[in-house]
Amino acid sequence: MPRRAGLRLFAFLGRIAFALYRKDRARALRNLALAFPGSDPMIVTAMAKGSFTALARNVFDALRLVHASRETVLGLCTIEGEEHLAAAYREGRGVIGLTGHIGCWELLGAYVSSKGYKLNVIYRDMRDKRLGDMLVAMRRRHGIPSIPRGGSAVSGYKVLKRGEMLAMLIDQDIDVDGTFVPFFGVPAHTPRGAAAFALRSGAAIVPLAIHMEHDGSHRITVLPALAPPPEGLSEEGRIDELTARCGAAVESLIRIHPQQWVWFHDRWRKREGESRESSRPAPRVARQPESGAGV
Repeated sequence: MPRRAGLRLFAFLGRIAFALYRKDRARALRNLALAFPGSDPMIVTAMAKGSFTALARNVFDALRLVHASRETVLGLCTIEGEEHLAAAYREGRGVIGLTGHIGCWELLGAYVSSKGYKLNVIYRDMRDKRLGDMLVAMRRRHGIPSIPRGGSAVSGYKVLKRGEMLAMLIDQDIDVDGTFVPFFGVPAHTPRGAAAFALRSGAAIVPLAIHMEHDGSHRITVLPALAPPPEGLSEEGRIDELTARCGAAVESLIRIHPQQWVWFHDRWRKREGESRESSRPAPRVARQPESGAGV
Protein backbone atom coordinates (compact mmCIF):
# COMPACT_ATOMS: atom_id res chain seq x y z
CA MET A 1 0.00 0.00 0.00
CA PRO A 2 1.35 3.48 -0.84
CA ARG A 3 2.51 5.19 2.35
CA ARG A 4 0.27 8.25 2.02
CA ALA A 5 -2.83 6.10 1.56
CA GLY A 6 -1.75 3.81 4.40
CA LEU A 7 -1.34 6.69 6.82
CA ARG A 8 -4.83 7.96 5.95
CA LEU A 9 -6.35 4.52 6.37
CA PHE A 10 -4.68 3.87 9.72
CA ALA A 11 -5.64 7.33 10.98
CA PHE A 12 -9.24 6.40 10.20
CA LEU A 13 -8.80 3.10 12.07
CA GLY A 14 -7.41 5.05 15.03
CA ARG A 15 -10.52 7.21 15.15
CA ILE A 16 -12.68 4.10 15.06
CA ALA A 17 -10.67 2.57 17.91
CA PHE A 18 -11.20 5.72 19.98
CA ALA A 19 -14.95 5.33 19.49
CA LEU A 20 -15.13 1.59 20.13
CA TYR A 21 -12.62 0.89 22.92
CA ARG A 22 -14.45 2.50 25.79
CA LYS A 23 -12.15 1.36 28.62
CA ASP A 24 -9.02 2.53 26.82
CA ARG A 25 -10.70 5.80 25.90
CA ALA A 26 -11.77 6.41 29.50
CA ARG A 27 -8.26 5.63 30.78
CA ALA A 28 -6.68 7.99 28.26
CA LEU A 29 -9.06 10.79 29.28
CA ARG A 30 -8.38 10.14 32.96
CA ASN A 31 -4.59 10.08 32.52
CA LEU A 32 -4.54 13.25 30.43
CA ALA A 33 -6.68 15.09 32.98
CA LEU A 34 -4.25 13.91 35.68
CA ALA A 35 -1.15 14.96 33.72
CA PHE A 36 -2.54 18.34 32.62
CA PRO A 37 -4.73 19.49 35.52
CA GLY A 38 -6.93 22.47 34.80
CA SER A 39 -7.03 21.84 31.03
CA ASP A 40 -10.31 22.41 29.25
CA PRO A 41 -12.20 19.06 28.91
CA MET A 42 -12.55 19.67 25.17
CA ILE A 43 -8.77 19.93 24.85
CA VAL A 44 -8.32 16.76 26.88
CA THR A 45 -10.80 14.91 24.65
CA ALA A 46 -9.10 16.19 21.50
CA MET A 47 -5.69 15.07 22.81
CA ALA A 48 -7.02 11.62 23.71
CA LYS A 49 -8.57 11.18 20.29
CA GLY A 50 -5.39 12.47 18.68
CA SER A 51 -3.30 9.93 20.62
CA PHE A 52 -5.30 7.04 19.13
CA THR A 53 -4.92 8.49 15.63
CA ALA A 54 -1.19 9.14 16.07
CA LEU A 55 -0.56 5.65 17.40
CA ALA A 56 -2.38 4.09 14.45
CA ARG A 57 -0.35 6.13 11.94
CA ASN A 58 2.87 5.13 13.66
CA VAL A 59 1.78 1.48 13.70
CA PHE A 60 1.52 1.64 9.90
CA ASP A 61 5.12 2.85 9.61
CA ALA A 62 6.24 0.19 12.11
CA LEU A 63 4.60 -2.54 10.02
CA ARG A 64 6.39 -1.27 6.91
CA LEU A 65 9.71 -2.08 8.59
CA VAL A 66 9.05 -5.73 7.70
CA HIS A 67 10.12 -4.90 4.13
CA ALA A 68 11.59 -1.35 4.33
CA SER A 69 15.18 -0.92 3.16
CA ARG A 70 17.93 0.87 5.07
CA GLU A 71 17.68 3.76 2.60
CA THR A 72 13.92 4.05 3.23
CA VAL A 73 14.45 4.13 6.99
CA LEU A 74 17.14 6.81 6.77
CA GLY A 75 15.04 8.86 4.33
CA LEU A 76 12.02 8.95 6.64
CA CYS A 77 13.83 10.54 9.58
CA THR A 78 15.84 13.58 10.59
CA ILE A 79 17.77 13.74 13.85
CA GLU A 80 18.60 16.53 16.26
CA GLY A 81 21.26 16.14 18.94
CA GLU A 82 22.99 13.10 17.49
CA GLU A 83 26.27 14.52 18.76
CA HIS A 84 25.19 13.57 22.31
CA LEU A 85 24.71 9.93 21.30
CA ALA A 86 27.89 9.84 19.21
CA ALA A 87 30.02 11.28 22.02
CA ALA A 88 28.72 8.76 24.57
CA TYR A 89 29.14 5.88 22.11
CA ARG A 90 32.75 6.82 21.35
CA GLU A 91 33.68 6.50 25.03
CA GLY A 92 33.42 2.72 24.61
CA ARG A 93 31.72 2.00 27.92
CA GLY A 94 28.35 1.25 26.39
CA VAL A 95 25.26 3.45 26.04
CA ILE A 96 21.77 2.98 27.41
CA GLY A 97 19.34 4.47 24.92
CA LEU A 98 16.52 5.63 27.16
CA THR A 99 13.12 6.15 25.56
CA GLY A 100 9.44 5.36 25.94
CA HIS A 101 6.45 4.25 23.92
CA ILE A 102 6.59 7.51 22.00
CA GLY A 103 5.90 7.91 18.29
CA CYS A 104 7.12 5.04 16.11
CA TRP A 105 9.64 3.65 18.58
CA GLU A 106 10.37 0.63 16.35
CA LEU A 107 11.41 3.02 13.58
CA LEU A 108 13.66 4.82 16.08
CA GLY A 109 15.55 1.58 16.70
CA ALA A 110 15.82 0.79 13.00
CA TYR A 111 17.17 4.28 12.29
CA VAL A 112 19.79 4.17 15.05
CA SER A 113 20.95 0.75 13.85
CA SER A 114 21.02 1.94 10.24
CA LYS A 115 23.31 4.80 11.29
CA GLY A 116 25.90 2.27 12.39
CA TYR A 117 25.32 2.04 16.15
CA LYS A 118 25.26 -1.55 17.44
CA LEU A 119 21.85 -1.58 19.09
CA ASN A 120 20.26 -4.26 21.29
CA VAL A 121 16.71 -4.23 22.63
CA ILE A 122 15.29 -5.68 25.84
CA TYR A 123 11.72 -6.88 25.30
CA ARG A 124 9.01 -8.77 27.11
CA ASP A 125 6.95 -11.57 25.59
CA MET A 126 3.68 -10.54 24.00
CA ARG A 127 0.37 -12.28 24.50
CA ASP A 128 0.17 -12.89 20.76
CA LYS A 129 3.24 -15.07 20.09
CA ARG A 130 2.95 -14.65 16.33
CA LEU A 131 3.09 -10.87 16.62
CA GLY A 132 5.99 -11.12 19.05
CA ASP A 133 7.92 -13.39 16.70
CA MET A 134 7.25 -10.99 13.82
CA LEU A 135 8.65 -8.05 15.80
CA VAL A 136 11.76 -9.99 16.81
CA ALA A 137 12.34 -11.02 13.18
CA MET A 138 11.74 -7.46 11.98
CA ARG A 139 14.31 -6.08 14.41
CA ARG A 140 16.78 -8.76 13.40
CA ARG A 141 16.30 -7.75 9.78
CA HIS A 142 17.46 -4.25 10.72
CA GLY A 143 20.44 -5.54 12.70
CA ILE A 144 18.87 -5.35 16.18
CA PRO A 145 19.20 -8.38 18.48
CA SER A 146 16.31 -8.80 20.94
CA ILE A 147 17.03 -9.80 24.55
CA PRO A 148 14.11 -11.38 26.46
CA ARG A 149 13.40 -9.58 29.73
CA GLY A 150 13.83 -12.74 31.83
CA GLY A 151 17.48 -13.11 30.84
CA SER A 152 18.24 -9.45 30.39
CA ALA A 153 20.66 -8.83 33.28
CA VAL A 154 23.68 -10.87 32.20
CA SER A 155 23.06 -10.27 28.49
CA GLY A 156 22.59 -6.55 29.09
CA TYR A 157 25.88 -6.20 30.93
CA LYS A 158 27.64 -8.10 28.13
CA VAL A 159 26.21 -5.67 25.59
CA LEU A 160 27.48 -2.68 27.56
CA LYS A 161 30.86 -4.29 28.19
CA ARG A 162 31.28 -4.62 24.41
CA GLY A 163 30.68 -0.88 24.13
CA GLU A 164 27.35 -1.33 22.35
CA MET A 165 23.98 0.31 22.86
CA LEU A 166 21.14 -1.09 24.95
CA ALA A 167 17.65 0.30 24.33
CA MET A 168 15.33 0.46 27.34
CA LEU A 169 11.77 1.78 27.67
CA ILE A 170 10.85 2.81 31.22
CA ASP A 171 7.54 4.63 30.78
CA GLN A 172 5.15 1.84 31.76
CA ASP A 173 3.98 0.45 35.09
CA ILE A 174 5.06 -3.19 34.82
CA ASP A 175 5.81 -5.83 37.44
CA VAL A 176 9.57 -5.33 37.83
CA ASP A 177 11.79 -3.81 40.50
CA GLY A 178 10.93 -0.13 40.57
CA THR A 179 10.53 2.99 42.60
CA PHE A 180 8.04 5.85 42.62
CA VAL A 181 9.26 9.01 40.91
CA PRO A 182 7.42 12.14 39.74
CA PHE A 183 5.88 11.75 36.29
CA PHE A 184 3.80 14.70 35.09
CA GLY A 185 3.73 15.77 38.73
CA VAL A 186 2.25 12.50 40.00
CA PRO A 187 4.28 9.65 41.61
CA ALA A 188 4.52 6.76 39.15
CA HIS A 189 6.09 3.33 39.64
CA THR A 190 9.12 3.33 37.35
CA PRO A 191 11.56 0.48 36.53
CA ARG A 192 14.99 0.91 38.11
CA GLY A 193 16.79 -1.30 35.58
CA ALA A 194 18.23 1.44 33.37
CA ALA A 195 19.75 3.26 36.34
CA ALA A 196 21.13 0.03 37.83
CA PHE A 197 22.73 -0.98 34.52
CA ALA A 198 24.30 2.45 34.12
CA LEU A 199 25.73 2.79 37.62
CA ARG A 200 27.08 -0.76 37.79
CA SER A 201 28.60 -0.77 34.29
CA GLY A 202 29.73 2.83 33.84
CA ALA A 203 27.55 3.22 30.73
CA ALA A 204 26.01 6.58 29.85
CA ILE A 205 22.24 7.06 29.72
CA VAL A 206 21.23 9.02 26.62
CA PRO A 207 17.50 9.91 26.37
CA LEU A 208 15.99 10.00 22.88
CA ALA A 209 12.62 9.74 21.18
CA ILE A 210 10.96 9.92 17.77
CA HIS A 211 7.90 11.93 16.71
CA MET A 212 5.95 12.01 13.46
CA GLU A 213 5.72 15.50 12.00
CA HIS A 214 2.67 17.02 10.29
CA ASP A 215 4.08 16.21 6.85
CA GLY A 216 4.47 12.52 7.73
CA SER A 217 8.23 12.61 8.23
CA HIS A 218 9.79 11.61 11.55
CA ARG A 219 12.07 13.69 13.76
CA ILE A 220 14.37 12.11 16.34
CA THR A 221 15.39 14.16 19.38
CA VAL A 222 18.48 13.18 21.37
CA LEU A 223 19.09 14.80 24.75
CA PRO A 224 22.47 15.12 26.52
CA ALA A 225 23.57 12.15 28.60
CA LEU A 226 22.17 12.21 32.13
CA ALA A 227 24.54 13.33 34.87
CA PRO A 228 25.32 10.63 37.45
CA PRO A 229 23.95 11.16 40.98
CA PRO A 230 26.20 12.26 43.86
CA GLU A 231 28.76 9.77 45.16
CA GLY A 232 27.74 10.37 48.77
CA LEU A 233 24.50 8.42 48.44
CA SER A 234 24.14 4.68 48.97
CA GLU A 235 23.92 2.49 45.87
CA GLU A 236 20.17 2.14 46.34
CA GLY A 237 19.84 5.88 46.80
CA ARG A 238 21.89 6.59 43.67
CA ILE A 239 19.77 4.17 41.64
CA ASP A 240 16.57 5.83 42.84
CA GLU A 241 17.96 9.30 42.16
CA LEU A 242 19.04 8.34 38.64
CA THR A 243 15.68 6.67 38.01
CA ALA A 244 13.99 9.95 38.89
CA ARG A 245 16.21 11.75 36.37
CA CYS A 246 15.32 9.11 33.78
CA GLY A 247 11.61 9.67 34.41
CA ALA A 248 12.02 13.44 34.06
CA ALA A 249 13.91 13.00 30.77
CA VAL A 250 11.25 10.73 29.30
CA GLU A 251 8.54 13.17 30.40
CA SER A 252 10.34 16.03 28.64
CA LEU A 253 10.45 13.94 25.43
CA ILE A 254 6.73 13.15 25.67
CA ARG A 255 5.93 16.85 26.06
CA ILE A 256 7.43 17.61 22.63
CA HIS A 257 4.28 16.06 21.08
CA PRO A 258 2.06 14.83 23.94
CA GLN A 259 -0.43 13.16 21.60
CA GLN A 260 2.20 10.68 20.46
CA TRP A 261 2.42 8.84 23.77
CA VAL A 262 0.23 5.86 24.73
CA TRP A 263 -2.11 7.64 27.14
CA PHE A 264 -4.42 4.63 27.43
CA HIS A 265 -1.71 2.71 29.32
CA ASP A 266 -2.50 2.46 33.04
CA ARG A 267 0.62 4.43 34.00
CA TRP A 268 -0.45 5.19 37.57
CA ARG A 269 -1.73 1.69 38.30
CA LYS A 270 0.34 1.14 41.45
CA ARG A 271 0.12 3.43 44.45
CA GLU A 272 2.83 4.29 46.93
CA GLY A 273 2.78 2.01 49.97
CA GLU A 274 1.53 -1.07 48.10
CA SER A 275 4.89 -2.90 47.97
CA ARG A 276 8.32 -3.01 49.53
CA GLU A 277 9.81 -1.13 46.60
CA SER A 278 7.24 1.61 46.93
CA SER A 279 8.16 2.31 50.55
CA ARG A 280 11.21 4.26 49.43
CA PRO A 281 10.44 7.98 49.11
CA ALA A 282 10.60 9.41 45.61
CA PRO A 283 13.78 11.48 45.13
CA ARG A 284 13.33 15.19 44.65
CA VAL A 285 14.68 16.33 41.32
CA ALA A 286 14.43 19.55 39.42
CA ARG A 287 12.16 19.35 36.39
CA GLN A 288 13.97 19.51 33.09
CA PRO A 289 13.10 22.37 30.78
CA GLU A 290 10.28 21.47 28.44
CA SER A 291 11.08 21.44 24.75
CA GLY A 292 8.58 21.84 21.94
CA ALA A 293 4.85 22.19 22.22
CA GLY A 294 2.89 21.13 25.27
CA VAL A 295 -0.40 21.83 26.95
